[in-house]
Amino acid sequence: MERAYGLQVPQNLNEACDPRRLGLIVYDMQVGILSQIKEGAAVTANVAEVLRAARRAGIRVPFSRHMSLPKELMGVGQLRGACATRGMRASPP
Repeated sequence: MERAYGLQVPQNLNEACDPRRLGLIVYDMQVGILSQIKEGAAVTANVAEVLRAARRAGIRVPFSRHMSLPKELMGVGQLRGACATRGMRASPP
């Protein structure tokens, strides 16, 4: 591993995939999300397989989920996205 500016710089895949420095992020595996995916059960099975492998290798695994703010508190970008994906109106009725 090389060093530059106080950082360790991996030079190959083995160095880059060191379990002490690596993490697997599992994002938005909520039932409500997976039920909207045509192959949701297959996605769940694949994620479970990768999760088992990561745990065997000692890799940290944080879980995260998407959360939306109430419309009154959303910023412009989040409000536009919500309107586009959910058919919402930006202004109250």
